[in-house]
Amino acid sequence: MKYIFFLLISTGIAFSQEKVIFDLDRCINYAIKNSPGANSAKSSYKARTGRINAFKAGFLPQINLSVSIPGLSREIIPVLQPDGSEFFQPQSQYFGSGGISLSQRIAALGSEVTLMSGLSRIDAFGTRDYSIWRTTPVMLSYRQPIFAYNQMKWENKIQDIAQQTNDFEYSAEIERISMNTTQKFFDLYIARMNLQNAEQNVGVNDTLYTISKGRFDVGRIAENDLLQSELAFLNARNSYERALLDYRQVMEEFAVELGLQNKVDLQVQPPLFVPKLNIDEEFAVSQAKQNNPDFYNFEVDKLRAEMNLLNAESNNRINANLVASFGLNNSNEMLRDAYQELLQQQRFDISLQIPIFRFGRGEAELEAALEDKRRTEINTELAKTNLEINVRYQALRLKQLIQQVEIAAKADTIAARRFEVAKNRYYIGKIDLNSFFIAQSEKDLAFQSYIQLLKSFWTAYYNLRRLTLYDFERSRIISHSIN
Repeated sequence: MKYIFFLLISTGIAFSQEKVIFDLDRCINYAIKNSPGANSAKSSYKARTGRINAFKAGFLPQINLSVSIPGLSREIIPVLQPDGSEFFQPQSQYFGSGGISLSQRIAALGSEVTLMSGLSRIDAFGTRDYSIWRTTPVMLSYRQPIFAYNQMKWENKIQDIAQQTNDFEYSAEIERISMNTTQKFFDLYIARMNLQNAEQNVGVNDTLYTISKGRFDVGRIAENDLLQSELAFLNARNSYERALLDYRQVMEEFAVELGLQNKVDLQVQPPLFVPKLNIDEEFAVSQAKQNNPDFYNFEVDKLRAEMNLLNAESNNRINANLVASFGLNNSNEMLRDAYQELLQQQRFDISLQIPIFRFGRGEAELEAALEDKRRTEINTELAKTNLEINVRYQALRLKQLIQQVEIAAKADTIAARRFEVAKNRYYIGKIDLNSFFIAQSEKDLAFQSYIQLLKSFWTAYYNLRRLTLYDFERSRIISHSIN
């Protein structure tokens, strides 16, 4: 029984830690609420929401106040003389201005309407001193690009998709956390089972070595068999030490993944069965197309490529800007009088931009944008096809894993029973040492295969949920709320 003391020394640290027991559902729910990944997903959702709201607010009326803090200028200025000549003299000025404006962007036209009011004052000192107010009680202006592509309209299309996919993005991130948590959960379970199996092997091989020494002393076995049993015992101890270190490392990493602050002894209880799911792969693909944000992001990529192409085409032809305004203004030395007997202020102009010769720059930009659009279309179609294949494969893989888990569970039970029979038969001298070791090895392999298949099933299941945002157990679309 000396190995018992050895095991107690090796595992003594765990006795001082708080024990926390998780099944898979509780573990996932805890990770969704408390893990660093969940907090990051919430921040990403809020950031996306903020950008969407900021963009939408940009198409609501905007009120801005502009104030120019009084400034000072000193310079030599030309002064027109009665005879038509100019005379240069020093002049100092204090000047300041302020205004308030109300503007509205019109996405359908790509234009902007602005209503503003303002005033300014100049105080001149020098050869001729004077002070004057200039007021603009009201001015309405309209700016309209002509022939150019409507950037506002295209940005609106992109933002509409972004708003539509924001909840999908968050749900997909939460399902990714669920999948990663499932992987870590089974990593810990496998590490713990490996530790328990290694501990059992130490005990069995210790007993086996003790029996072998007794049989060697009475001449019933050869020295080779004794050395083989001693080597098996030493290897079992080394395997236990490795398993213990692996278990502690995996447990600490899992605690960090979950967001547990204090050191705890995590105990996991996995589902030892798998649900009987009958997933139609084409239905899974249709749910992915409907719910997976990647499919919507593919459309955004295509829209951006088309927008860039239109921009390149616009820059390679005649562009014009129409600016029209109407307002009332006046000036006077007295502020009150500056608002009396207002005069009309009108403006209408069209400015043209005509590319004449650019050394092939416009054609090169147009060709690059066209090729980028083609590349984007090819890449997005390829990515969509690969994603559909992945979803279809995951659905088929789940069907296969259900059968494999059932077979592996039976194989594990049979191998464990065979090992117990072989152990008891060796204790009474009915089989040789090699037969016992074969049974022990088959027991370990069957157990490893079973728990690895359990991990593969649940990881694949949550991966399929992530890809489709569909709960196949409850037959409903997955939608996670940040609240």
